Amino acid sequence: MTDMQGTIYKPEYREYRDQISGRRILQLTDYFAHSNHLYFTNQTFYKGDVIFKAQRDNASNLFRLRMDTMNIEQLTDLPQPVYDDRYFDRLLLSYVHEGNEEIYMFYLGQVLALNLRTLQQRVLYDTPAGYYLSSGSPSSDGRYVVVSITENKVHREFEGGFYETWAAFPETRLVRIDIESGKSETIYAENYWIKHVNMSPTVPNLLTFCHEGPWHHVDHRVWMLDTDSGKAVRIVTDQSPVKTVGHEYWFTDGIHLGYHGKKSEPNGEVHGYYGSIKYDNTEQIELDFPFHSQHFHSNDLDLIVGDGQRMINPHVLLWKRTAAGFDQPRVLAYHGGMGINAATHVHPRFTADAGQVLYTSDRGGYANLYLVEVGSVDELPLLAEVQAGAQPR
Repeated sequence: MTDMQGTIYKPEYREYRDQISGRRILQLTDYFAHSNHLYFTNQTFYKGDVIFKAQRDNASNLFRLRMDTMNIEQLTDLPQPVYDDRYFDRLLLSYVHEGNEEIYMFYLGQVLALNLRTLQQRVLYDTPAGYYLSSGSPSSDGRYVVVSITENKVHREFEGGFYETWAAFPETRLVRIDIESGKSETIYAENYWIKHVNMSPTVPNLLTFCHEGPWHHVDHRVWMLDTDSGKAVRIVTDQSPVKTVGHEYWFTDGIHLGYHGKKSEPNGEVHGYYGSIKYDNTEQIELDFPFHSQHFHSNDLDLIVGDGQRMINPHVLLWKRTAAGFDQPRVLAYHGGMGINAATHVHPRFTADAGQVLYTSDRGGYANLYLVEVGSVDELPLLAEVQAGAQPR
């Protein structure tokens, strides 16, 4: 353990009632720098506590919010990257594996494992020269971490630029790392920008990845890989320039995926839809979804959470599935976030029992964490009613 690991900070939380829904909200952090939960496809909870990234004391580290005491424990004490390397701070993409009692972290080209009981940290993998580490996730049985590494073909000035990186068609390799031994092997590679490497939370050999880039330019967005055979197949096979698909994620059952996108009709009309599909391209359901949010999340297809639109609709919204499709959006909370970069994206996400929604908001100038109770969805005000009436102060 290093000097700052295990340091306990006093509670920062405050409790209030949302002025629109009346729901109880806990603001979990209050710090004059960004704090945010882990990426919405990644496990951020550990035994009821919240693992989060924060930029405190001019460095990026992981912390644990202990919900029983509300104390904050510093989990890592990582070196501050020089300016040109800050793009490779991928701690936001860390992933908690509760069975292993470990966090798998992606930082400055290294895959790190952190034991949550002892805070002992070890290096699992070093990215080879000429490539950069993108993202990854552990297998459900806790044996492997699979990561993507991408050929570094884009000038630093454009690092992270969607179009520039997509247009370079870099080689991307999916590397499987044995968590116990550290042995690694490339199980898949192609000349395309690959991201969103998500292993099923219940099936050890199933992994999804995406061809990243502008949605209307990519050849096919969502892919399923059998990590044992190395065989990749297309998921949602009718993707095309007139039907975009994105933000795919596993439902909690680990065999179905959620996704959304837009369809263009021959008459020029464009409308949104929300879908789910089983890993073998069966049981596909797609429902009209003429609503807008920057990001969505759900545990299944029955209840969806989104973050609305900054400036004109900065609310945490819920959509309940009905026999006819999806009900009109209801307002769970006013988040007021701008979400202009990854550290400040609202990224609302349900707890495992869907009883609460965790989200990030920079409404106070810097991003902090918030937790709101869901309660009865039918009792929440409709967004249309809110927009027609008084706005929050």
